[in-house]
Order: sequence, then structure tokens, then C-alpha cells
Amino acid sequence: MSDNRQEIYRQLLDKNITFVTFRLPKEPSVTTYVQTTPGTVQWKSIHDISVKKGFVMAPFDTRNGKKYIMIKPDIIFNDTPGKEVVDRIRSLPSNPQPDWEIASPVVTSKNDFVQQVKTIKKQISTGYFQKSVLSRIKLVKGNYIDHARNIFDDTCRRHPNAFVYLFKSDHHFWLGASPEPLLRLQDGIASTVSLAGTRTHSPDNMKLGNWTMKEVLEQEYVTRYIHDILREFNIRDYRVTSPYVKKAGDLVHLRTDFSFRYAQVKDRIWELLDSLHPTPAVAGQPKDEAISFIKQLEPHDREYYAGFLGPMISDDVVDLFVNLRCMKITPESLSLFIGGGITLESIPEDEWEETQWKAKSLLNIIDQYSTKTDDKAAVQTTHR
Repeated sequence: MSDNRQEIYRQLLDKNITFVTFRLPKEPSVTTYVQTTPGTVQWKSIHDISVKKGFVMAPFDTRNGKKYIMIKPDIIFNDTPGKEVVDRIRSLPSNPQPDWEIASPVVTSKNDFVQQVKTIKKQISTGYFQKSVLSRIKLVKGNYIDHARNIFDDTCRRHPNAFVYLFKSDHHFWLGASPEPLLRLQDGIASTVSLAGTRTHSPDNMKLGNWTMKEVLEQEYVTRYIHDILREFNIRDYRVTSPYVKKAGDLVHLRTDFSFRYAQVKDRIWELLDSLHPTPAVAGQPKDEAISFIKQLEPHDREYYAGFLGPMISDDVVDLFVNLRCMKITPESLSLFIGGGITLESIPEDEWEETQWKAKSLLNIIDQYSTKTDDKAAVQTTHR
């Protein structure tokens, strides 16, 4: 990291200034928004933010009390900030230090997770829903706050196809590398994707024909859902690809791309986004029934995991991604949120292993900083 970037990051943390640093997929440059005023801009509904511009972070479910958060782009700079940016950050007044929410997260053991998968399969067999997405938390003890920017940089290098971000607002501090666009608007074209199914990267797994029927069906549920939503909004003229395998870091997923002319839905774009989120890729199918059941089964609050986030630059330039491969940062630990789709064909032990793969993509980066933290025990997990 350059000296200027190091100084800016230190100043932002020391003064508790709200900021977000992000890198769009396949883009060479990093962008940072700094909000010069204290506090956070929050709303309960996506319709409240539709006229705002900045970086938005949305929860998985607002019914749990979490709100949409937006960081205003009062200062914008790239990954090579000049001295004038450093001087401006230095001149900003300090804000009160955050009141961290550091209650111990609920960490699910393997045995409990396997039982949860079996419970979901039993419910699927009754016909209540066809798919549900189960998540858990993996805990890494230690204070990694001073290393968060370096972890972000390493994540950018290892995940060139992902949307990578570092988000700090009051006591909200998150980092992630999402492989899944939710809604992107650019040059008059709107796009979204159906992404589901996970395997480790290998030449064999890059071949669609080697994937199981369970994995293909899991992704097909998401594809059908997006088709239905587009038709519901009378978007008839849209393009859709055949399913293909997409690499995301050390993993691969099944993916189908959708695109259509923005003009077809311009006045209802935020209604469309509200209908898309959350997709069956992070909730289940049918969505409402799956969410209702999973909220009773999961022992933790997903918070902003499986929500969405990204920059809203103008009325027709938006880059929003599902918040996956992410972690919540506190002075005591990192909470990695990981999950996977459960269908009637799911093998419980295999579903656990899938979450292990997903966690590993970030753990491999975190681990190189573990001996530098205050907690010399390095990377640890806790089961209860």
C-alpha cells in the first residue's frame, strides 16, 4: 500500500470517519467514497433511497430491524490519491468512536448444521417449498481492523471477477468479495444473473456436463424466478444466456445472464429491484415460505449478509451486488457468513463441506495476518 493510502486509512479509522472502498469486477482501479459529515444515512425501504446517490448497503431482511445504509460520496478518490486528498482528510474533524456491537456471534457446529439440513429436507418433502438457503457463521478471533485494508487489497488480487468492498460506517464494518451481480445499469442496458451451485475450481468442474442434477436444479430455480419477475414487469424483450460455469476465486458456480433495455422498466426500476431481492439464490423457492422457515431455524441474524450493496452513481448508472463471501469486522473477531442452497437431493455432510470451501476463500487471505493480531492464537473457530 502506498504511503498516502496508508495515511488516509489510518486517519479514517482514528477519526471514525465513514467511508467505503470498492473495486468493480474486472476493473483495474479501486474507488473510495468518504462521507465528511458524521452519522449514517438510513432508511427502512428501498423506495426511500431511489432518489439518493452514493454507496448503499441493504440488509437481508428489514423486518429484523436492520436498515438500508448509504455512504455519501463527499470525497471521491482512486487507488493513487495525491497529497491534496491526504490534506483534506487530515483537516476533517474527529467523530466519537463507535459503540461496537460485539456480542459473541452464534456459531453453528457441524452436527447442528447437518441436523438443520435434514430438517429442511423433511420440510421440502411435504411440498412446503422446493429449496431453502441455510447459512452459518465461522468465527476468527482477533483484532484485524488495522489489517482490513491489506486484506481488501489481497482479496482484489485473488478475486479479479468479484465485486470487492470494505465498508465502514459507525459500528458497521464489513468486507467482502461478491461473485453475484443483482442489478447493473450501464449504457441503457439493465442486467442481472441467476447464480447458484458451488464447486472448487478444477478443469473438470469447468465443464457443465460434470455437474449433478441437484446442482443444475438448484440454479434452475433461480433462473425460473428471474424469468417470472421480468414477465411480471412486462419486460418481454430480454436476452438470456444458456447456463455456464463461472469462476469466482477458488470456486466455480453455475450462472445464467439476463439483460434488457433499461427504457422498458425505467419508471419501475426500484420496484423491480425490490422484487428481485432476495432471490432464491440466497433465500429459497418459493421465497416467502423459505424465508419464514429459515428464520425460525437459523440461530443467528444474517444482518447484511445476503443483502445487497454497491454504488448508485446516477439514475442510469448503478452497480448492485448480493453481499456474499463477506465478513463482519469488530475489534474482537471476524464473523464470516457462509451458506448454501438445500434441496431434496442435498447430502447434509456435503452441504457442510460446501460452506467450508466458501469460507476458505477468505480464510486463506486472513490467515497470513493472523500472527500480526493481538490474539496470538491466530485463526480459531468456536462451536456451540
